[in-house]
Amino acid sequence: TQVVMLRAGDLSIGVPANVVEIVRRTSAADLEEAYRTGVFDDGFEQLPFFWAGALLQASARSTEAAGKTRPVVIFRSASQRIAMHVDEVLGNQEVVVKNLGPQLSRLPGLAGMSVLASGAVVLIYNPVALSTVYGDQVRAASAGLPAILEAEGAGAGKPAPSMLSGPSQVPL
Repeated sequence: TQVVMLRAGDLSIGVPANVVEIVRRTSAADLEEAYRTGVFDDGFEQLPFFWAGALLQASARSTEAAGKTRPVVIFRSASQRIAMHVDEVLGNQEVVVKNLGPQLSRLPGLAGMSVLASGAVVLIYNPVALSTVYGDQVRAASAGLPAILEAEGAGAGKPAPSMLSGPSQVPL
């Protein structure tokens, strides 16, 4: 299965390549506007807009140093489309998707998991499903925050919380 590897802060995830429509490089001004309004204009329609770390409950905003442009990934699943800001697109990778089991299969948006050649476990998410379940909650929590947080204000150095708990916890 082809996945696109994405990074949001210290968290790296995979998303099925078939849900990635396009990766856009976006100016800081356009990104700030998308954060302010909660929508991203891709030239065709207004898309719901999210920070990847917020949908994954890992961080409120990016702490990456500002550059000229930043990546925004547009996803399509069935008839739904969303835009998601990420710190970095790490590229495509061929992976073997492992069975989630009964506990993990109940997590909304978690599409699978795989073990990379390096031995690292990667969780594979469907961002459209995540936004459907957690989108309103993320918008309420992030209202009024700037597009980019200063590193000390974003909890730099703290480990990203896991969405799992107990003995079956998978390190992220």
